[in-house]
Amino acid sequence: MLADLFHKLATLTRPTGLPVVRAGRHVWRVAPAGAAVFGRDGPQLDRWVADGLAVVVKANPARTVYRVELPAATVFVKHCRITGPRAWAREWIRAPKARLEFDNATTLRMRGVPAIEPLAWGANDTRWPGESYLITRGVAAVPFLDFLETEFAALPPAQQRATGQQLTVALAEFFARLHDAGIAHPDPHPGNLLLEMPACRVPRLTLLDLHAVRLGPPLSWPRSLANLALFNRFFQLRATRPERARFWHHYRRTRASLPLPSHLVLRDQARELEAETHASNLHLWAKREGRWLGSNRTLRRVKRGDVRGLAVRDVPDYALRSLLENPDAVFAQPGTRVLKDSKTSTVAAFELPSPAGPVPVVLKRVNVRTWAEPFKNFFRRSAVVRSWVNGHTLRDRGLPTPRPLAAFHRYRRGLPTEGYLLTEMVPDAVPLDAAAAPGTVPRDALAALARTLRAMHDRGVSHRDLKASNVLLARGRDPVLIDLVGVRTVAAIGVARRAKELARLSASFLGAPAVTRAERLRFLLAYLGAGPAFQVGWKSWWELVSRATADKVARNRRAGRALG
Repeated sequence: MLADLFHKLATLTRPTGLPVVRAGRHVWRVAPAGAAVFGRDGPQLDRWVADGLAVVVKANPARTVYRVELPAATVFVKHCRITGPRAWAREWIRAPKARLEFDNATTLRMRGVPAIEPLAWGANDTRWPGESYLITRGVAAVPFLDFLETEFAALPPAQQRATGQQLTVALAEFFARLHDAGIAHPDPHPGNLLLEMPACRVPRLTLLDLHAVRLGPPLSWPRSLANLALFNRFFQLRATRPERARFWHHYRRTRASLPLPSHLVLRDQARELEAETHASNLHLWAKREGRWLGSNRTLRRVKRGDVRGLAVRDVPDYALRSLLENPDAVFAQPGTRVLKDSKTSTVAAFELPSPAGPVPVVLKRVNVRTWAEPFKNFFRRSAVVRSWVNGHTLRDRGLPTPRPLAAFHRYRRGLPTEGYLLTEMVPDAVPLDAAAAPGTVPRDALAALARTLRAMHDRGVSHRDLKASNVLLARGRDPVLIDLVGVRTVAAIGVARRAKELARLSASFLGAPAVTRAERLRFLLAYLGAGPAFQVGWKSWWELVSRATADKVARNRRAGRALG
């Protein structure tokens, strides 16, 4: 900690050696390459914004990124803001973010690591800590994350496999080069990489967001492991084990500063990396759960009359205005399709206006059944709030569930009464029990559901109401989890808990003769084969699930409740 503080103080007091240019309310330090782009008057950010030359490409409370087309070059301007007392205090003991990123980008390029080319950094003309600005040269590249989610996802399967192999090798060589140069990025996710895919189809990667990179000697194995685990968090949920193994072998063969160990040691290190990544993901997910309860760069608070709650920021205010004024009116308006209407809740599908056109959504109203329920909702998370948090939590873990768009309550005398949850609608979806009623559920759908449930349990999610009616099949085969009030997140889920939840699902199919014992066994084998092996075999699992299913049937019979 003290070493980091002294490093920041040294950075703050170290002269930059760059000429200072004042332009309006900004003071700029301009690199020689930047002087050739901006001229002797320096960057004219205020004029670029006023003239419409500065186009916003990314915006959130912490920063805004502009693209500016100048006669000499295309540049990007990152406007860094101070978002709270902690960030303001931090600016007193370190250089501004823009300067840190400018200096680190310069150092990385000197060490032969592809990084953005810094042209200038600046700050407001004041002695107090405040906003800072970084200007970099534009490159013919796209954010790597955007490429994965759009262009790569749309490729034909054969081309996707070939491109995926090229990307894997390029990423492995890039990180090996980075670590050999003594550079550890504290947040090495795909969103902090730019990708160029030239005609030769050899990917080129560029590093972004450099204000907090650590510079030093080549990384040792423990430091490499920690940094690779951060990068692997994204791909452990999305890439296959063979793809991750290919990355690992190329990375270790390319590392010049680390000796290549024996095959057995290499295998043990790969297992260590996977375990470290899983632990890192669990820690990240647990830390992020609280962010779904307050206003931040993703969410905003909404209020209208006696209704208030939270909504995602990309749903415009005008789309929510009438809904917040009278949420109950939606259930009776023309074009609304009521999916469920019971004593406990009402569920309806309708279309929500958006800049891209009407969006199909689902609104669930949770009714107040007793006089004590508003008092309970005041002192604990209500069913709507639990569903809201759990929906985002599952999506954080890469598990399929409709995206929650808003959650709000009607307040009376300061107490939350009826609750409302607005989610995206799953297109062409049918409940799993409805799909099983007329005939056999497609085997690929059951296998996909088994893999989803195994991933859910491995990622620390327990669904205590895991029944067929709470699983949708999108497009006839892709499982989607709904009704998340009974979801809990824990560090690890034991065999007994897993078997009990599988039994809950199995019990809901006892009235479906199309789901035979053979289908149940295939489902169990798919579940067991979708992850690391357990110490108990499939026969023991079959006995555990069968016993738990019988117990569930007996409990429901005693309570007079139907299965399903």
